[in-house]
Amino acid sequence: MLAFCLLAGCHPATAQDGAATCAPPPPWREADTEPGQPHTELTACPRDQAFETRNLAGPIESAAQGIVAQCEIRVDRFEGRVGAPASDEAADREAARQATLAVAQYRQCIGR
Repeated sequence: MLAFCLLAGCHPATAQDGAATCAPPPPWREADTEPGQPHTELTACPRDQAFETRNLAGPIESAAQGIVAQCEIRVDRFEGRVGAPASDEAADREAARQATLAVAQYRQCIGR
């Protein structure tokens, strides 16, 4: 049995960690139930969207960029902003990085 587990890669900690990393994240609006925290919301939204779109095929960077664009619009609407969003390059880079990591993470979960 031990040899089978070693060959199959079913280490108890790894299996539990894999289940935790494949669990759906909380909906992004739960990051802050009231508008007023756009950076917090823009951090939570990409994880939520990456989980929702984990079965879509395509390059990871393209998926991440699309997710960030969707999240920026959704956060702006949630915040009650109208018009072009204010550009914050550092926040945009961090959102893109988080989205790329989330897309890669949840694509590994397909079939589990």
